[in-house]
Amino acid sequence: MMAKRSALSSMTIGMFIMPVSALLMASGNMFDPAATILGMHPIAAMMIIGIVFQGLAECFISPRFLEYFSLQAPKGEEGLYLGFSHLHSFISSLLGFGLSGYLLQAYCPDPRTFSDHAAWVEASSNAHYIWYVFAAIASLSAVSLIIYGAVIKRMDAKDSDSDNDEGELVTA
Repeated sequence: MMAKRSALSSMTIGMFIMPVSALLMASGNMFDPAATILGMHPIAAMMIIGIVFQGLAECFISPRFLEYFSLQAPKGEEGLYLGFSHLHSFISSLLGFGLSGYLLQAYCPDPRTFSDHAAWVEASSNAHYIWYVFAAIASLSAVSLIIYGAVIKRMDAKDSDSDNDEGELVTA
């Protein structure tokens, strides 16, 4: 479906599906807890539907991600660029580890720290807010990818123009 589109376009579409996935997961609390969706509790059903959308987004992103990095590499340095393409995983793991811990403590605290079950239920009643944070991060990432694409396109156009200008000077 995306074979005729650029790798950046395919990744951008996937990045815009990511916040939809997080919002679907957060929406489980909006349903009546007594209701069922697909025979399941609304929170469980919306988590599964959100994971399906996450998988769909990955179908747009993953196959083209390494292709994009390899196309950015100078001839003969593709392996180096493909290695550095995983640097984002390292950085996001470090940042995500801290952020996830903070969000879990803030919105879904450890039930062992509460003597009363009702107090824990109250303290964790907004646990779905965590998905709003992830939706915001995914949306920011998608918009950043569009900005990156526009900047790179402009830089490539300038490089192309300067290459043409230099070629004209040499041949003139």
